[in-house]
Amino acid sequence: MNIMSNLTSFDNQSINDADAIYLVNVVQVNEGLQDRAIAILKDTVEYVSENYPAFRWSRLLKSVDGKTVINQAQWSSRSAFEKLFSDEDFLSRYSQLKETGTWEYHLYKVDEYIQLKASAGEPV
Repeated sequence: MNIMSNLTSFDNQSINDADAIYLVNVVQVNEGLQDRAIAILKDTVEYVSENYPAFRWSRLLKSVDGKTVINQAQWSSRSAFEKLFSDEDFLSRYSQLKETGTWEYHLYKVDEYIQLKASAGEPV
C-alpha cells in the first residue's frame, strides 16, 4: 500500500511568515477512530478551501501510534479564521469530530525559522 498516494505538493510559504497565522489542532482520538477523524477533517478542510480565500493550506497528520490526528493549517488572516465559528456549514462538518474523541486548537505566529545547514545535508 502506498501511503503517500493522496499527498500533493504545495507551497508551504505561500504568504510571508510575518503575516501568517498557523493553526495547530490536535485531536486525541478514541481507539480505532483515527481514520474517521482524518475523514471528518478532510471534508471540513475541503469546504474551507472552497469558501475562505484567507485559507492557504492544511496538512492532516496521523500519529504512528494511532492516538492523535493533527490539522496544521496556514491562514493569511486571523479574523477570517475566526469567522469559521459563525458559519453553520463549517460547524456542521467540524462538530462531527465529537464522534472521534476530544480536541484542542491554538493559533500561532512564526517566531524563528531555522533551515538545514549545508553541512547537515551530507550523509553521516
